[in-house]
Amino acid sequence: MFTTAPLFGKFHSPLKDAARPLQRQRPLHHLQTLSATWIDQSLLAPNESGDNCRQRDFPAKLTFLAFLDQVLTPGASCRKAVRQVQAYYQSLSDPRSIKDDTSAYCQARNRWTLDELVEIRRHLADHSGLDSLPFFVPGNRPIKVIDGSSLNAPDTEKNRLAYPQSKSQKPECGFPLLRWATVFSLKTGAVLERAYAPYTTSENALYKNLRPTFQTGDIVLGDRNFGFWAALASFKARGVDGIFRMHASRNKDFRQGQPLGPDDRLLTLAKPRNKSANLSREEWDQLPDQIQVRIVRFRVPTRNGRCKKITLITTLLDPVLWPVELLAAIYARRWQIELFLRDIKSTLQMEMLSCLSPEMLHKELEMHLIAYNLIRAFMGEAALTCQVPVERLSFKGTLDTVMEYGRQMAQIPPSYRQRRKTLYAKMLAAIARDPVPFRPDRFEPRCQKRRPKNYPFMTHPRRVLKAAGKDRLPSGKGARR
Repeated sequence: MFTTAPLFGKFHSPLKDAARPLQRQRPLHHLQTLSATWIDQSLLAPNESGDNCRQRDFPAKLTFLAFLDQVLTPGASCRKAVRQVQAYYQSLSDPRSIKDDTSAYCQARNRWTLDELVEIRRHLADHSGLDSLPFFVPGNRPIKVIDGSSLNAPDTEKNRLAYPQSKSQKPECGFPLLRWATVFSLKTGAVLERAYAPYTTSENALYKNLRPTFQTGDIVLGDRNFGFWAALASFKARGVDGIFRMHASRNKDFRQGQPLGPDDRLLTLAKPRNKSANLSREEWDQLPDQIQVRIVRFRVPTRNGRCKKITLITTLLDPVLWPVELLAAIYARRWQIELFLRDIKSTLQMEMLSCLSPEMLHKELEMHLIAYNLIRAFMGEAALTCQVPVERLSFKGTLDTVMEYGRQMAQIPPSYRQRRKTLYAKMLAAIARDPVPFRPDRFEPRCQKRRPKNYPFMTHPRRVLKAAGKDRLPSGKGARR
């Protein structure tokens, strides 16, 4: 599957200098080598018409790779990206001078449209060639898992207008908040679709924008927040099934309905009187007056030696094809999405975005998802090639391995294809040899050992503190609210 392509296409021709040692060490060539494996190079080509059609110091592909390197290297600044481009041009036989200012690079990033980045992210998710990964469910039906989270953005006026901060904080004393919902493939871990809005928007409202992601035959897996009646009815209308944990407010009386087995009941749920706030009147009227669902209950051991009861609601009605044990095993894998979100937010450090305008925030978020899908593609290929479970592979370990091996592959001339393929195979083997420990029922308390610095929380805007000529307010006024 390994391929490669010139970095600049028509703008420069590095192939004519391939024999020169300096050519093999140019910055960003390792990312070119890695991205060419999975990303269709036509998606990185200059537009025939549009902002990226002209010949510039920051061509479309170069800008994309520099942006990708920023995402794959948490904490990397725009200044670092400009230095990489400067180093690249200095390595050419005819060096070109690039200004130290980051303005040109930021403008080049802005020339990439959001739709173009979305197309690359979807291409990585749909054309990774990992459908043959082992995943055993009846009919080999795709399972898509959905969940929501939140992100912080820099505290600028434009960001505050688009994404207000939490109402519990005083104005200009917090950060703009985004709420986003994401759909992952449970088999490959790739991001299939996302939706985001201000923090005041509920996850159920974001789900409405994600409905086109689910196709006939899919199985949707989610927590109790997504198991409401309107979602179940709309899934049934589209030929999609769902498995959700039953909401605490719903009646869990197992004496009702038709018994299908121990702790297994078939129920008929009537349409609620009040319309769902996330559906239009026309959409609500098209839903049936009642739907049939199953509620199943199973017990899981806890750390104190007792058992905890978990109740699921599902539209998979066949108790023979979908027994309670299988439903429980599938729902147990729902926790994988928490690990997926951790890889994106913590490992790639997307929890705090860095761009200063909503337009660039959206593009930065999309680049994080592109980087995530790229690393998941390498994980899937390593699992498939070396016959190891993909959920046992480390995302951070894969990221480190891919970046280091990519630098070595970039130093091999393109004419030595067999050497590159051999090194690529060794990279996949190195990824497979570094599994995460098997830790069933792992428990980690949510607390911090490292103490924060003893500074008060900001309860007044920074401009007010600067005007007062103090770095903190008088005693008692800096307490956290």
